[in-house]
Amino acid sequence: MRREQLIADLAADLAPEKSPGRTGLRTFIWLAIATIYSTIIILATGPVREGSLRNLIDYPLFGLETLIASATIVALTAATLRLAIPSDRHPLLRAAPAVSLSALWVCFYLIGLWEPIHPVSMLGKRDHCVLQGLFFSFPSMALLLYYARGLMPLWPRATGALAGAAAGAIPAAWMQFACMYVPSHIITHHIGPVIALAGIGAIVGPFALRRRHTVPRSHGEQVH
Repeated sequence: MRREQLIADLAADLAPEKSPGRTGLRTFIWLAIATIYSTIIILATGPVREGSLRNLIDYPLFGLETLIASATIVALTAATLRLAIPSDRHPLLRAAPAVSLSALWVCFYLIGLWEPIHPVSMLGKRDHCVLQGLFFSFPSMALLLYYARGLMPLWPRATGALAGAAAGAIPAAWMQFACMYVPSHIITHHIGPVIALAGIGAIVGPFALRRRHTVPRSHGEQVH
């Protein structure tokens, strides 16, 4: 009877999952919330650079850069939530597409140190863009970690790092329109916060993604 009771106690702690292994809806909801929030707060703290939207057409490679940045944000978000689902694949392999897109995005600015794809100027400079990119991202990172926590993250540091990078990538992409376009400045002040947030996410991940599983007791018996 104790064995039967133990099985019943363990089963009582289980809950049905409506869409096991699927993260598309969570990804879409987070992207919508984080993008709207980042757009509002960035526009509320300063204007976009004059002519920056027009430059998407005037300089096709700048448009391609923006497209790669958008794809990177989606890939980082999807990788964060996919990594929170157990799998026999190594987390580095599962995060490889997002990491590859991130590297491609950064390459635009590394190459731009010698051959910029957009006119280089201090037009639109924000004095505190690095701090804005960092602190504006914390609410989005917290929400993404909350979504990941609702799954079963077995790699909390990697999941936290991806969550931080995904959250920081949205303001970083927006700064291409809201701040000056100087490749060296972009690397240190726009991409820098993304890297910093990835590090912060890796540190807080084990704490934020820790779940306490409890098994209800019945009949006053202790579960062993």
